[in-house]
This record gives sequence, C-alpha cells and structure tokens, in this order.
Amino acid sequence: MADTLLAIDGNSLVFRAYWALPTTMQDKEGRPTNAIYGFFTMLFHVVEEYAPTYIAVAFDRREKTFRHEKYGEYKAGRRKTPDELLAQIPMLQEALEHIGVHCVDQAGYEADDIIGALSVRAEKENIPSFIFTADKDQLQLIDDHISVVLTKKGVTETKLMSRETLLDEMGLTPSQIPDLKALMGDASDNIPGIAGIGEKTALKLLHEYPTIEALYDALEQLPKNKLYEKLKAGKESAFMSKDLATIDTGMPLKKDLDDFRFSGFDRDGLREMSSRYGFTSFLRRFALEEAEEKKVETIPIELSELGMLDDAYEFSFLLRDGIRLAIDGETEYVIPLRQSLLDDGYDLNEAMRALKPFLAEKRVIAHDVKALMHEWGGEIFQDFYDTMLGAWVLDPSRSKYDLASVMKRAELGENAADLFTLSARQRDGIERSGLENILYEIEQPLLRVLYGMEKEGFHVSGKALETLGEKYDKQIETLTEKIFGLAGGTFNISSTKQLAEVLFDKLELPVVKKTKTGYSTDIEVLEKLENKHPIIPYIIEYRSLTKLKGTYIDGLIGMIRGGVIHTTFLQTATATGRLSSAEPNLQNIPIKSAMANDIRSAFVAPDGFEIVSADYSQIELRILAAIADDKHLKDAFLKGQDIHARTAAEVLSKPIEDITPAERASAKAVNFGIVYGISDFGLARNLGITRKRAADYIARYFEEFGGVRKYMDEVIAQAHEDGFVRTLCGRIRYIPELSSGNYNIRSFGERAALNTPIQGSAADIIKIAMNRVQKALEEKKYVSKLVLQVHDELILYAKEEELEEVTELLRDCMENAMKLSVPLRVNIARGKTWAEAK
Repeated sequence: MADTLLAIDGNSLVFRAYWALPTTMQDKEGRPTNAIYGFFTMLFHVVEEYAPTYIAVAFDRREKTFRHEKYGEYKAGRRKTPDELLAQIPMLQEALEHIGVHCVDQAGYEADDIIGALSVRAEKENIPSFIFTADKDQLQLIDDHISVVLTKKGVTETKLMSRETLLDEMGLTPSQIPDLKALMGDASDNIPGIAGIGEKTALKLLHEYPTIEALYDALEQLPKNKLYEKLKAGKESAFMSKDLATIDTGMPLKKDLDDFRFSGFDRDGLREMSSRYGFTSFLRRFALEEAEEKKVETIPIELSELGMLDDAYEFSFLLRDGIRLAIDGETEYVIPLRQSLLDDGYDLNEAMRALKPFLAEKRVIAHDVKALMHEWGGEIFQDFYDTMLGAWVLDPSRSKYDLASVMKRAELGENAADLFTLSARQRDGIERSGLENILYEIEQPLLRVLYGMEKEGFHVSGKALETLGEKYDKQIETLTEKIFGLAGGTFNISSTKQLAEVLFDKLELPVVKKTKTGYSTDIEVLEKLENKHPIIPYIIEYRSLTKLKGTYIDGLIGMIRGGVIHTTFLQTATATGRLSSAEPNLQNIPIKSAMANDIRSAFVAPDGFEIVSADYSQIELRILAAIADDKHLKDAFLKGQDIHARTAAEVLSKPIEDITPAERASAKAVNFGIVYGISDFGLARNLGITRKRAADYIARYFEEFGGVRKYMDEVIAQAHEDGFVRTLCGRIRYIPELSSGNYNIRSFGERAALNTPIQGSAADIIKIAMNRVQKALEEKKYVSKLVLQVHDELILYAKEEELEEVTELLRDCMENAMKLSVPLRVNIARGKTWAEAK
C-alpha cells in the first residue's frame, strides 16, 4: 500500500469531542474522560477509513504565536476553556504516544501551521495527505495530494472535502478561504475582517473577484454605495485579516515525516489505556480482553545437547537473550549466553563457532539473513528461509520489515517457536499467491549475491576526493568573492532570508514568488532571474558546488574504510521490487555533469582489474512494447531504430530521417511519461508548450500506438477488479487506493497500476541477470566479481586476464535474462575508473 499522511488537528477535535459527549464520563479516580473517549472514537474511525502510513496529531501551545505579534487582539475575547477539558489534554497526549501515535507542537506556531507544513512536505514526496479537523480554515490547504476530512455530527460522521466538493458547496477554490476570512472575519479567532460584511456578501464578491487584491484593484469601478464605503474603510483590516487567516505552510518545521511513522496501534498500550480510563468498548473492539499470548515452552540446553535436534531437517534460529532454536511452533530451546565473566552461560563467539557446523547442515529459518551473514560469515547458512523477505514478498508496501514489526503484525511473540510458526504461515501464503518464483528463484538467491557485493565494496581514492574537495573549495571561495563584490558586501549566501534581502531589497530584483515567511529564493526563482543580474548565475553555481561537495565529497570521505566504501543494498525498501542502496547511497551518485564525472573518477578498480559497466538500453520501453504488444514499438526495437525518433515519426506522420532534435525530445518526454499517466498539464510543463498542444500530442500518440492505449485501459480495469497488479515474473503489488472514493488517491492508484508491471518487471529482470552472472562467474571459477547495481546497470571488477570473457558473459546473462518479443540490449563500457566505464 502506498504511503499516506493523516494530519490531525488535536485541539479542534478534542474540543469537538468534549462538547459532543456528556461530562459525566469519568475514570475510577473521578477524572473527566469524555474528550479522551470522543477523540479516540474519531481517531479509530478515521484510521480504519484511510489506513495511514504516518499519523501526526498537532496541538496548539499556550503561549502566543507570530500572529499575536502582528495583531495583539488575535483570539482575544474567547470564552475560557473549561477546566474539565484542559485537564484531559495532557492525559490524551500521553495516551496517544502510549499507543504509537505521535503528537507535535512548536513554539510560535499553531496546529494549523504544523499541519500545513507537514502536508506540503508530504506532497513534495507524492504522499497524499488527509487533514482531519473540525476547523474549516484548513480547507485552504486542499491540493492535488491534500484532502480535508471534516467532522459533521457527533464523533463519527465525517465528510471528505476536495477541490470539487469545495467548489460545489461554496463556489470557492482552496486558496480563496483566507480571502473569505479577510472580508467576513472570524469571530472565533477575533479576526476582524471588514465591518458590516458577512458571509453572503463575501462569497458574492469572491465569485466575481478571485482575491481581495483583485477586488481592491477594481474598487474604484464599483458603484459608490454603502458596500463601496465599507470596502474602502476596511482595506487595511482586510489585508491584515487575510494575513492572519493564511496558514504558514513554510514554517521551519523541526520534525520530519519519518518522526510520525505509524505501524499500527500498540496493543499493550491500547489495553492499558482502555483499562485505565474504563473504556470497555475499546477492549471489546480490539479483542483485547481475549488477547493472550500463545504459550511457548522454553527449555535451556547446552551446546553438547544439540544432538537432540539432529532428526529435524528444518529449524528456526534467533539471537535474542540467548541463542534460540525451535523445530516447531510449541517449544524453543535456548543456549544461554553470559553477559559478563561472572555470569553462567557461554561466550557468544564460542557458542556460534560450535553452532556453525550444525547450522550449515540444516535449513534454517531466520530473519534478515544477510545481516546475520555479515555478522557470522557467509557460510553460516547453506539452506535458509528468510522471514523478512517472505513478509515483503507477500506485502511489499509496508514501511517496516524488522523482526519486531513483522511479528507484531502477525500477533506473534519474538521467540524462535513463533518464528517457526510465522514461516509456515508465510510459505502457505506464498504458495496460494503464486509467489514461489519471486521468493525462491529471485530474492533468496539474490541475497547471497548482495552479501558478496556488500562485503567486496567499491574501491575509492580518498586522496582523489580530497584533491577534488580542495579544488571545489577554491571554486567556492572564488564564487563567494564574486557574489560579495556584486552584492556590495558580505552575507550568508546559504541563508534564504539574507539572500532574499540582498536580491530583492538591496539589488531590487523583481519578486518572483513569495512564501509565508518571505521571498522565495529556490532554484525555480533563481532560474527565472538568471538574465536579470550577473550575481544570479554565480549563486546557482555556488549552491550546486556546496551541495555536491558536502554530500558527495565530504560525505563519502568519511565512509571510506581501508580504501573501500561498503554500501548496503536494501531488498525490502520498495513496492515495485527495485533495489535501494544506503549508507551511502551509491545509486544516487550524479551522472550528467563535469562535476559528476570528477566524482566518479575517484571510484577505481583494484590493481589488476578493470571496471566493466553494463547498462540495459531503454529496458522499460522494451517491456512496454512487449506487454502492450504494440506493433510500432515492437517494430522499432526489432529494427534497432531510435525509439524516440520513430515515435515522433509515427505521431507527426513524417519520415524518421526528417525528425528534428526538438521533435525527438518531445517524443522522448511522452515515451517516458506515458506509463506514469502523464497528463497534458504535465507534458506542457515539461516541454514548455501550451496545454492544448500537449493534449493534441498525447491524443495523436494514442491514435498511432493503439496497443499502448489498449494495455493501459486493460491493466487499470483488471487492477480495479483484482485490487493488485503483477509483474511479468508474478511479483504482486496490492493497490488499495484503487477503491478509494477520493479522486486524487484513486488516480494515484491507477498510475501505480500502470507503472508497477513495467518498473517491477525491469527490477525482476536485472535481479535474474545478477543471479545468472554470479552463478556463471562461480562455475567458471573467475575471480572477477559483481560490485554494484544502479537500477538498470551492473558494475563488475573484471580481472584483466578475464576481461574479454567476462564482458561477453555479462552481455549474455543480461540480454538473455528473460525472453521477450523484443530483444533486450545492453551498453557495455570499461575502464580503470567508474567515469571511464560510463
């Protein structure tokens, strides 16, 4: 399931809960609990409805905010909050944290601002947000990926608000909500608005003039009546009111999305909270009264007694408070370990040395086998079942696959017997879902390949990086001097505020974009100003250099160990099956620039070896041609034509030799965007053309490439029916978003349904190729070895004497990893550095 954010307006909902339920609700100590009960009732309902990956409950703080500094009477005159409600808020916050839901507040800002900032941050990562609130002010936050869930009656009835529903009900766009408050005011927050103007008049004005700025620009054209007088007299108040009513989505949020990751309610926390406050309905709702852990018998054994398990071919292995083994789901055998020289038990290293020969003869069930191999050696398991990979293959959209999270979702304990039970459940599910090939033929063999690659690492010249760093330092110093000279003084170039003051106040450049906190100086703004002043190109280059140096030079230098950098490949990090790289992410090293080439030149082959790079050519488009069975795409690949030029030729009805570079570029944008559900708006933005031209181009594309259109329609229809899609190898991705009533979420699901069979099949193919390459290298007893995978590219260290044979072996394994109706092709390069082999 794709990530979603549920951002909850804590103050708004706790007030709603308090006034909706009788204050006679109390716990056994006589404390009021109606607001807590009502809040949790709403929370459980909305979590069940939207299944969020992240939950943040934002609260206001008692002290004043930046709005009070702008208007001292802000929120003045509010009736005093009842003591019975105030007393419940800290109780509620503690209970939320206890059940795994995180709260947040921040000095100087309101919950609305925190929610806005979080939602915008999620939107930038294509993560849909649902804002749960009773406050209509937050309707201004609605966007393509942001919806508002408004409370209606009591504590269970809600209404999902989108652009469409807001327009239908009020005739307004989200951005007009602050304008509405600017005109009519808001008594609850003591925002004055314009005296004498109510909601009806405000709406009428906004239906004619989209903003108060537009309204006041046209003020003198209005009839000189009482409304005109009110507007004229209230101008200053209107603009101040709009400022007060505007949510600050650009506030400097001190937390990241990952701080609010939600892995399900903590059952122990729920049980404790429900029992403490007497919420028996919650105990029944979550079956907490009957929740008793299955009894597992634990038997201590000595290393000399391992023979008693010899008859079992398969058993589970767990290192947790001792070495734990089990041959069924009822009993675990524990080899005790000592924590100090004074304790009874075995030394861990001594016990593992004795246990290794025993482990090597059995099929071992373990969690995160690759990590165990790094700790105890690759020979520790000859035959294994990895429950982490099993959990991911069955449900690849979860956020966490660590042992605690997987066992918790399965409602099992963290012991060897329950690990044995988990594996049995998983294997049954894998068989029923037709996923045997994915787990047993692709992912588990790949685990050993990745272990070897991680252990080998990539040789990096620290000296080359340091020299490069010194070179960049000098360039940064030169750029700094030029910037200061053109600015007429020194300032912190990396400070958005100080840079904005220089550009827009001192140098008086035109303002391109304003945020809630001031003038924007992001890259989009700088690029629009590039020809307005000679300082701008230097600032753009300064930013690029400082980022590159900090991330890819200083960062990498700190990770070199003995001349080598060891990355970690993450098998369970994506829903499509693509591998990720972390600590450091070597898949993210820049590609297309002189600076990127400099950095890749520091990645070198060991003595006696060369780097060989093999990159699949347009693999996703080839898979699309095969899956869609499109005659034009297939014909182009079978003839070895330039696929983008051929696409342009078909769409424009021109000979392929007459296609211009600009026409080819347009076709390329469509080819790479089509299976991501590219819209006319997106294509127009990418190509800098009108939306109508973009729509016409897409329409002509589908006329010519009918197989692609047919594939897209069929895969979406089938996904709606099944609730999931599969890759060519049978990998499953469930897409619950397809059944959402929210248009934006449903559209996201349809894009995922289109893209996953393509991107997931490409991931499967390169993984099959990696397994084939490793097997071939071992069979031929070559010393050449795989060292890195970057999505569609494999990188090897090839021994110089084996270079020609290994190059052909690599080509053969990759191009024949899967038979399609169009050929797979790879581009191969080699050299002493990564830059040369590109």
